[in-house]
Amino acid sequence: MLSKLANPPVTVMVVSAPVPGHKVPVWEQELSAGAVCMNLEHAADAMGFSASWITDWYAYEAAARPLLGLKDGEQIAGFIHIGTLAEGPVERPRPDMSQIVSRLG
Repeated sequence: MLSKLANPPVTVMVVSAPVPGHKVPVWEQELSAGAVCMNLEHAADAMGFSASWITDWYAYEAAARPLLGLKDGEQIAGFIHIGTLAEGPVERPRPDMSQIVSRLG
């Protein structure tokens, strides 16, 4: 079920464990877990590695929670796969920015 996590040389599981009633709102606590994921990607890139941040079906599957060691109130912010690419990434279609971005004023 979780064999995908065994393929990269390194996989970091980032867990969001917000504390209700804390002076920092839960939403900001959750956002900080996402910032950890993004910073791990940037750090890997700065060190010459490739990184991919994913959350797949097992991040949301109740049956996977005990396998991943999650406690009540915790959720997966992401799995960061880090390694060296054998070949460059395949480019995907990108939107025309003029169709989705507008300027005020």
